[in-house]
Amino acid sequence: MSFSVEMARFIVALSISWFLTRIPLYLLPRINLHDLPLVDHPASPPVDEALILQLLRVRRAYWASIPIGLVPIVIGLLMIIQSPSSFGFGLIVGAAWVLIARITPFALDSMERYPYAMGLIHELNRIRLEPPACCPNPIPVWEIDGVRCTSCDRLLLAESRPDIGRRRSDNLLVGAMRVILLDGRPFTDAAEEE
Repeated sequence: MSFSVEMARFIVALSISWFLTRIPLYLLPRINLHDLPLVDHPASPPVDEALILQLLRVRRAYWASIPIGLVPIVIGLLMIIQSPSSFGFGLIVGAAWVLIARITPFALDSMERYPYAMGLIHELNRIRLEPPACCPNPIPVWEIDGVRCTSCDRLLLAESRPDIGRRRSDNLLVGAMRVILLDGRPFTDAAEEE
C-alpha cells in the first residue's frame, strides 16, 4: 500500500479516537437525570447550590474520558498484534493524546490545574456559603471572566468559567465542536484582580 493511504488511515483513526474520548464531556452533563435549576446559556449563572452540583457532574464527565479512552487503546493494540496497522496505531495515539492531556495539570495552582479542579469548586462553594461583604446585598454570579457581585460589580474570584454542561443556545453542532475542541476549558482569560 502507498504511504498516502496508510497516512490517511492513521489520521482517520486518530480523529475517531480523539473525538470519541471527548464526547462524554459534552453528552453526560447535558443528560437530565436530575433537573437542576440552571439559567439558560449564555446567561451568567448565580453561584448557588445548583451550580456547585452541576460542576461536580461535569467534573465526573471530564474524568470519564479515561475509562472510555482505554477502549480505542485496547482495540488498537489488538489490531497491531494481529498485523501492523496504521489504523490501530492511530487509535492508540489519538486516545493516548487525550488521556495524557487529562492527567497533565495546566498549572501548579490547585484552582487552575484542570478546568474542573476541586480547588475551584471549593472556592465557589465558599463564596456561596460565606457571602462577601462587598455590599449590603451581595449576589455573586459567574461571568465569563470571573465571579462578580451583580449589586456592586466587584470581582470576587478571578477565574474564567469553563463549560458548565448547560444546553447551548447556539447550533447543536457548533456548540458540541466548541466544547470538544476546547475540552471544556474557558474560552477567555480570567479578569484582572482589582
